[in-house]
Amino acid sequence: MRPYRDDPQLAAELAGRARAQCQRRRGSDLPPYSFTTDGCSFSRDGTWKQCCVEHDIAYWCGGDRQARRQADAEFRRCVQASTDDASLACTMEGVLRIGGSAWLPFPWRWAYGWGGIRGYDSTGSGESSADVQATQETRQAPPRK
Repeated sequence: MRPYRDDPQLAAELAGRARAQCQRRRGSDLPPYSFTTDGCSFSRDGTWKQCCVEHDIAYWCGGDRQARRQADAEFRRCVQASTDDASLACTMEGVLRIGGSAWLPFPWRWAYGWGGIRGYDSTGSGESSADVQATQETRQAPPRK
């Protein structure tokens, strides 16, 4: 996304801001992959481009299900404030809720900074680590014949 792709200093500043925001949420448990953003995926970068970048920071960092809900709701509020168009904001949030799931193999999914399909953290989500482990084992189990 321009200007970040073309300006190494701006890219470094944005990556630093992403790390700092993630560190406030997660402590020292940071994603191993560098922060990236494409602005607004599959959408023209309108007056809401900064909303998309902030949302990308949250999605790069990942977290539990509640953190994702909060990130999507904040995105909706930001788009609505930027455009004064509640229908657009709600539609965009709906697309995020469907297409940004942690379990989908898309590069824009929740927790994309971790690589692979990470899923949701158990912290604060009401899920025990045993629930998360069982979900991961089920997902990784070979198909039955």
